[in-house]
Amino acid sequence: MLPRLFLDVHVDEGARVWVGGEDGHHFSRVLRARPGEVLVASAANGPFWAEIAEVRPGEICVHLRERAPSNEPKQRFVLVQGLAKGEKMDTILQKCTEVGAWGFVVFEAERSVVRLSGAAKVEQKLARWRKVVREAAMQAQRDVVPFVAWAPSFAASLVALTEHGVDHVLVLDEEERANGILSAIRANEAGSRTAVVVGPEGGLGHGERRMAKQDARCQTVTLGPRILRTETAGAVALAIALAEWGDMGG
Repeated sequence: MLPRLFLDVHVDEGARVWVGGEDGHHFSRVLRARPGEVLVASAANGPFWAEIAEVRPGEICVHLRERAPSNEPKQRFVLVQGLAKGEKMDTILQKCTEVGAWGFVVFEAERSVVRLSGAAKVEQKLARWRKVVREAAMQAQRDVVPFVAWAPSFAASLVALTEHGVDHVLVLDEEERANGILSAIRANEAGSRTAVVVGPEGGLGHGERRMAKQDARCQTVTLGPRILRTETAGAVALAIALAEWGDMGG
């Protein structure tokens, strides 16, 4: 498996790009990369086969040879996750990134045990979560690093979905009995952007359920007769969706 590097810029074939920071340190100091070694460079406009052209202490220069095939799902899937306690958020972000999530909106739910007070605490958490997602994307050979956004409430998370162009929102609800997630996914238009809402421990609150029913994009669905933990539900929903869309090896 070739090493992978993320470039947060648009690039052209034949370009040479210097990379510093954590990635430059990792390749030059930890991996002890040498000129001529091949890697995959995932830029903002897609992946490229690349070659290390030069190595300096703490930075490398990569030569982008030609475009590489993409590993990304054709459908864009956003997980809207109620803030969970402990290390559960790390697990959720890591596993759903590996499966193929396009992005995450984490919101402070009515029943969230954890509360993030103040902008500094939010920024600290976002930095942590984005690091987890970036590392998971690299391990999973993703072509993009999924975005991670914060919303102080469920209402704010729906606004964030509008900003990201989400067309269809599937709200996981343990009280739903008739509408299964698979049938809802099959009814969705190809190429649309879909979100799945997962509540924290204890599920969504009554106010959040009412709000979902008032949003035309939202549809309550069930994952089946068994109750899944908050750290399990999102990954299962994503795997079901991507399997139905033909992106899980089928």
